Amino acid sequence: MANFLLVSHGEYAKATKASVEMIAGEQKNVKAIAFKQTMNQDDLLEEITKVASEFDEAPTILVDIAGGTPANTAQRYQQKHTDVAVYSGLSMPLLLALVMGTPIDEAIKQTIDNMAPVGLTKKKEEKQKPKVVKKEEKPNKNVTLTPHTMQNVRIDERLIHGQVATMWTNALKLTRIMVVGDDIVKNDMLKTGLKTACPHGIHLSILTAHGAARRINSGKYVGQTVLLLVKNPGVLRQLVDFDVKLPEINVGNMSTKPHSRQVAKSVAVLDKDVEDFEYLDQKGCHIYHQMVPSEPKEDFMEMIK
Repeated sequence: MANFLLVSHGEYAKATKASVEMIAGEQKNVKAIAFKQTMNQDDLLEEITKVASEFDEAPTILVDIAGGTPANTAQRYQQKHTDVAVYSGLSMPLLLALVMGTPIDEAIKQTIDNMAPVGLTKKKEEKQKPKVVKKEEKPNKNVTLTPHTMQNVRIDERLIHGQVATMWTNALKLTRIMVVGDDIVKNDMLKTGLKTACPHGIHLSILTAHGAARRINSGKYVGQTVLLLVKNPGVLRQLVDFDVKLPEINVGNMSTKPHSRQVAKSVAVLDKDVEDFEYLDQKGCHIYHQMVPSEPKEDFMEMIK
């Protein structure tokens, strides 16, 4: 995995690293340096030299702005270490794409593509150029679809993060990640983050429970290796009610909440969650806990008794 050294005016580099880790998990191959007002360029060069030496291989250096002291000092370091590349324009979307394994040229392109007006600005543009908005699909009990099986199902509140994007993607040899949740579909910011976090070369679908069920049961994903990713068991209960077959469910991460109880290091459940898990168990789903592929599977229903 590539190494990255972030250098910025003030705490920006460290904050960018911390923000990316909220989505992608801990990044041991990323280190950050803050250039402070009390430092001069020689002080910063000394710090870059020290931190860069902590990597097992030469890092790529990402700085905030071209022409600034971090950029100029990184170039001084580069003169003595010609195997080091230096890029300006450090940002959360850029770093997130890079830690997910996207080549840097493609990561830069994705970062540029992700720059778009949002909020009120977006609404003004929509008035100037009306768009045809498709109404959200509602369940139609009169439509019968052939039940279809989804083999790889994981509950993980962090959705696409380091473990999913690297370990599980490689272990399962995924071709597609399907994120399901009505609330997720309505959250433009979260959808943008998911698109950025999705590993390079993996297709991504972000769907409501009903929309996912219709596509699954119509055979749309036959021949693809798909990981179905949700935040909570309630979404899977919806899918089962829409006749999607879920033979196995991996409970990976559910964060602690008020009135929840811890049943594993990374899993805490509410009474409503337990009710949903029991419903899924009664429907024939085998539910287990497994954080990473190298760990053994644990019977989850035994854990919540």
